[in-house]
Amino acid sequence: MKYKFEQFNVEITNPVVEVVNVIDNINTKTCNVDVLLTTDTAEFGVTLNGFTYSETWDDADVINWVGVELQKYIVNG
Repeated sequence: MKYKFEQFNVEITNPVVEVVNVIDNINTKTCNVDVLLTTDTAEFGVTLNGFTYSETWDDADVINWVGVELQKYIVNG
């Protein structure tokens, strides 16, 4: 997979994806998720916004959401 984020002037190819931090706003029941994408030559940190929940969340919920959210940044080629 190749990913492209507007803040980086490079395509990120086949990174290892790691969720680093989850910032939870309990009033709005939303989270921002800090993700580290690591390749053989570089590391890229991105924050994904928009994770929402009803009552509570667990790590698996966040990791699954990150997988879906990252699909928005996949590029062809």
